[in-house]
Amino acid sequence: MESLPPPVGVPPVPPIAPPPVATPVPTTADTLPRAGFWIRLAATFLDFLLVLVVGELLLNSVLRVDHDGPGLAFLALAGYHMTMWKLKGTTIGGVICHLKVVRLDDRPIDWGVAAVRVLTAFLSLLVAGLGFIWVAFDAEKQSWHDKVAGTTIVRVPKGTSLL
Repeated sequence: MESLPPPVGVPPVPPIAPPPVATPVPTTADTLPRAGFWIRLAATFLDFLLVLVVGELLLNSVLRVDHDGPGLAFLALAGYHMTMWKLKGTTIGGVICHLKVVRLDDRPIDWGVAAVRVLTAFLSLLVAGLGFIWVAFDAEKQSWHDKVAGTTIVRVPKGTSLL
């Protein structure tokens, strides 16, 4: 059997090109600017106010619980940060300031990393806050708890959805 020529008006099928070679995608820690001390402090302050206000309203108005000391506030802050970092990679203060916590190996934040980061953040605070202040002097702009957890905080471009 002879092969028939293609019908008139039908373009010839181009040859199949080989798939493009995949190039490694740089991590966001490598491509986005690291957040400095002051913007991180602003985001932390906003988170602290949020947790404090919501916590007080919840305890006093809804649950009618009397509490003494900062223990419950620290527990609430720890739970809030761990949950937000794991689920969204940021906090409400981070959303407002356009910040995101990322792992240096570009993997998602998991519960273990979030827990390590929270627990070592308390150590950073216990030494007169030196672990937090360290960001201002560190070449990589990492706090002590960032270094221990293998994370950093980056500034995301405005317009990037963090939720």
